[in-house]
Amino acid sequence: MPDGEDQLLAILPAMVFTSRPDGTWNYVNPAFCAYTGSSAEALTGLGWAALVHNDDRAIMLQQWQSCIRSGTPFLSEHRFYTASGNYRWQRTEAKPQFNEHGTCTRWVGATIPLSDGLVPTAKRLPAETAQQQRDMSDSILAIAAHELRGPLTVLLGQVRMLQQRMNARTGENPNDRRAVDLLVDQTMRLSALTHVLLDVAHVDYSYLRVNLAVVDLSELVRRVVYRLQPTFPNHILRLRNDAGTLLVMGDAVRLEQVLQNLIQNGVKYSPNGMEIMITLFAHREQAVITVRDQGIGIPAHIQPHLFQRFSTTHSGNSSMMSGLGIGLYLCKAIIDLHKGRIEVESVEGIGSTLTLILPQIQPALVRNESR
Repeated sequence: MPDGEDQLLAILPAMVFTSRPDGTWNYVNPAFCAYTGSSAEALTGLGWAALVHNDDRAIMLQQWQSCIRSGTPFLSEHRFYTASGNYRWQRTEAKPQFNEHGTCTRWVGATIPLSDGLVPTAKRLPAETAQQQRDMSDSILAIAAHELRGPLTVLLGQVRMLQQRMNARTGENPNDRRAVDLLVDQTMRLSALTHVLLDVAHVDYSYLRVNLAVVDLSELVRRVVYRLQPTFPNHILRLRNDAGTLLVMGDAVRLEQVLQNLIQNGVKYSPNGMEIMITLFAHREQAVITVRDQGIGIPAHIQPHLFQRFSTTHSGNSSMMSGLGIGLYLCKAIIDLHKGRIEVESVEGIGSTLTLILPQIQPALVRNESR
């Protein structure tokens, strides 16, 4: 936001906020912070939703999501938790702003307290429907992931510094070294889980975005396999590339995320010493990646639901992220944004094959556009 606008919004007595086109707030003025007793950092992103009354939160988020998608003005009456320790009724309005091409560049909104709006904290609306309860759980998931990300980043930075200092010293107690290594490892796992949960929340509220560019899928797959092999010393990751150079329009970071998830799942459910075969080829103007394992397979009754949120593949031992059943759900959402698809073939006791299919672009087309 230009400095002049920032200064103008800062001196307004009304509670004013701005949002990115995807619906995540990126500014709240001092009046908003003073009224709620919360910092600007806590309110931006999706943090503001934590202050909305439990009974109003899911509906308000649904309304906000709908307006973001349609580009129509937003209006909601709801209860906000205030610095005085009570919930008060508010009216929040926001309107999109467009550039000369008709593209939404941001949202500007204001929250206005309603007269006689004091509501005791203990007062509740009638019980929500099952759908409302699920929506409320979704919003809690989004808020929790958003709020955990900052502290975990600080924690991970500090424990890594401690690890580096201990490794630089001689004569340290081996048990202390192992304890610090474990602390770093578990903090990294928790940080990764938080980012996955935040991605899932972005999928649920249509905030997940991909940054498309020309990607050499052959190089991307080679890089992922090369990086992952040392992580799985008890398995063999074998790459077969039948395509040579294979170009797609994609988000390299997100595509790596999908491929890593599929390979990790193959390793997880395969006995030690088994091979995970990653194959890359072109078929009818499409780029295809298959990840085939020789593991325990997926029961037939689970396969139709495999890419649904919180669908788990097996009831046996698994990591925390796999146990939540959100990895493949997120993979499908990412591939959908690439206008591709993901498929599964599996037989119990024999193994599984996960297939990624993406639209291919021809090198000649890329060369012509670059001229």
